[in-house]
Amino acid sequence: MTEAVTRRTRRFDALFRAFRGDIVAYCGWRAATASDAQDAVAEVFLTAWRRLDDVPAGDAARPWLYATARRVIANQRRSNRRRLALHERLAAEATDAAAEHVPPGPEGDLVREALGRLAQRDREVLLLAEWESLTPAEIAMVPGCPAVTARGRLHRARNRFRVAFEHVRAGAGRTEAPHEHLIRPAANRSRPLMAVVARESTDPGPR
Repeated sequence: MTEAVTRRTRRFDALFRAFRGDIVAYCGWRAATASDAQDAVAEVFLTAWRRLDDVPAGDAARPWLYATARRVIANQRRSNRRRLALHERLAAEATDAAAEHVPPGPEGDLVREALGRLAQRDREVLLLAEWESLTPAEIAMVPGCPAVTARGRLHRARNRFRVAFEHVRAGAGRTEAPHEHLIRPAANRSRPLMAVVARESTDPGPR
């Protein structure tokens, strides 16, 4: 290790020891989540390392680090907003696509309304399973969660859809059993969503 690298490392270590607590506190109350705060702190000091020659000496480094943290968190918020907007758009498109395959008529309307009553995450996992025929392990790759988490979400989404459909049907004054042919995916997809309603309430949960 050259003397210049040694001096650079020592300066960064001193900077980190002196101001780490301040930056942790700043990011902690400005970031959206604890995870975002941790990521922001790491990004701030990574930036400081890369631009160490631009970091002022002494206490003047503190506002420089605060300004860097502010930009990092602003970028996080923009990224989170874009991600949320994209997620909502895709979820809405998925619901619209599902509705396109619901036959017209009173029973089809019940299905549409039941789908509309589900939370966005429930609709997403349910349609991935029942329309796209993905397994829980494959579904887990979409939001980036463990397979056991996806399995639990799918189990709860199926139950909630079943309950929502029954409530909608009861409100419409209909009592006959649901027909699996009411809603089917495209011709190359074999699992009808209405099979969820027809399943018994003892449908096994996450394993």
